[in-house]
Order: sequence, then C-alpha cells, then structure tokens
Amino acid sequence: MPQADLRVLRPVAAAQGVRVSVNQAVIEDAAPAIIEAAELHGARLRAVGGLAFKRLCPSCRDPRFYRENKDIDLIGRREETKNIQKAMESLGYKPREMFNKLNMGQRLIYYNTADKFRIDIFLNEFAMCHKFDFRPSILADTYTLPITQLMMTKLQVVQKTEKEYKDLMLGFHDFDVEKGGLGCIRGDEIAALCSKDWGLYTTFAKSINEMIDHARATGSDSENVIVPRAQKLVSMMNEYPKSTGWKLRAKLGERARWYELPENDSDELLSS
Repeated sequence: MPQADLRVLRPVAAAQGVRVSVNQAVIEDAAPAIIEAAELHGARLRAVGGLAFKRLCPSCRDPRFYRENKDIDLIGRREETKNIQKAMESLGYKPREMFNKLNMGQRLIYYNTADKFRIDIFLNEFAMCHKFDFRPSILADTYTLPITQLMMTKLQVVQKTEKEYKDLMLGFHDFDVEKGGLGCIRGDEIAALCSKDWGLYTTFAKSINEMIDHARATGSDSENVIVPRAQKLVSMMNEYPKSTGWKLRAKLGERARWYELPENDSDELLSS
C-alpha cells in the first residue's frame, strides 16, 4: 500500500472538518526530513507512533481517528548511533544531554525548542510496557516500520489513552488481518510472538478487547470493519499452539505483574 502524503491530505482533512494546526504541520514535515537527513549521514531511521500511522493509513484524516501529535518517535540501529547524532545536530535539534549519556545505545531524545516538540529515538529495541527487537523491520525504501509492528507498539500499552485507541482503530480500519502477505496486519506473526510469551499475549488480548469496546461505545466502527478484523486477530492468537513456557506462566496468571510501566519524565527544555 502506498504511503500517504500528509501535505496532500491536509486539504482533504479540512473538507472533512479536521483542522491541522500550524505546529502539527511542522511536526509532520519534520519527521521525513529527519529520516532523509539520517540516510545522508549513513543511518536508517524509521517512524513509529502516531505519525507513522498517519503515513501508512489513508483514513488518518477521518474525524473518527484523527489526532494531533506532540512528538516524533523513531527507531534506528544501535551501531549507527554516531551517524544518527550527526544527522540530528545537522538539523539543529538540541540533545537531552544527560539522558542520552545514561541511555547510550538504547535511546536518544532531542528537542525542537522553537516549535516545542520532542524527538524520541529508540535503538534496536522498542522498550515500553513490553520489549521488541525491531531491527529486522527497519527496512529500506519506507519511512515507517510495517503496519504489523506499528500495531504491536500500540497493543503493548497497558494504560491506554484516547490516542492509542484511535491509532489502533485506524490500523484495523485501513488494514485487514491476514496470514502472511504484504499490505496487511500479519496476524500469523503476532500470534507466533504471543505464543511464546503469556504476558505479551495477555496484554495484547486485553488491548484488543478494550479497543473493541471503545469502538462500539464511540460509534467509530460505523462500517463494521474494525471489530471483525480485531476479533479475527484474537482468534488467531488463541488458536496458535502455545510454548511450554507460556503454559507454565499461565498457571501463575495475573497474580504476578507481567509488564513494565514506563516512567513519566518531564521536558524542562520545552517549558523554558
């Protein structure tokens, strides 16, 4: 599926009653500029998060799913950290010095202090409530991770807000769930991953069921597309044979926590 040109979609959004703020347009244009600068410096960055969904999903300006983004989330390769830093410096972004030193090789944070937004760069692994090694998905000739991996980044969130629900509904609205193939949510890949990890399976299943309830309550699934696709994914996860480790962990169940809760951090550089 071709990736959306957000500049072309802005007039369409206005016609649908969605107004894209000036700051939002700046953020949307900054993400591909960072990715292209990284390529010029010998590093590969790919978008994750809400901007990535906007890039992949043609319905991103639909008022049911539209949301503004306050930051840019990217993922790159650890061995290219120095080149990534050079690219960010070439664009004038301000590093979060102490955080970057303490988390070297894992994560980098930069700021645009003029337009007041943040750039979060994960290296090799996307680690929040659950951890994923997305290195094989940092592909050439694209600005984002594949839709399957993007859905994982939203399904893994334990304490969800409206933005996670909207991104998940958007993904299920625009992409079918299939066993293999391109241009779809790879249900077989998600089910295989969950079959080895009871905790991941539990978080994903809860997230999907919560999103289904949200879609029904808000009337967001007026075309009756989102819910059947989400239910199909749950069925694939349930039917996939589980590992011995999965079965052993399932016996303990929810008596022990199976996820991490990311620490809240403030952005002093943006408030100054």
